Amino acid sequence: MHTGVIIGVVIIIIIVVFMLGARRRGAGEPIQLSHLKCTKCNSEFDYAFLPGASFTSIRLGKSRYLKCPVCHKWSIFNIWDTRVDPKTHHCEKRIGPS
Repeated sequence: MHTGVIIGVVIIIIIVVFMLGARRRGAGEPIQLSHLKCTKCNSEFDYAFLPGASFTSIRLGKSRYLKCPVCHKWSIFNIWDTRVDPKTHHCEKRIGPS
């Protein structure tokens, strides 16, 4: 009878649990950091992300569909093969969780 309501509540609970788990894993610091170069304006920037918990991009396997913080145009970036150490790498421009 109220199957739709029950399914909706279960989905909301799953989303909330997933988001809380992602926040705890990150503890305020990014788990991964990628250094990217925009193919449209050649600007370089860092993208901080939690694997499996990106809310600032569209996930496409190892790549993300992101908006460049300089030219504001959308492009596909390979974030997995461009990872850098967040403790030693610093770039002026950065997007994603701080």
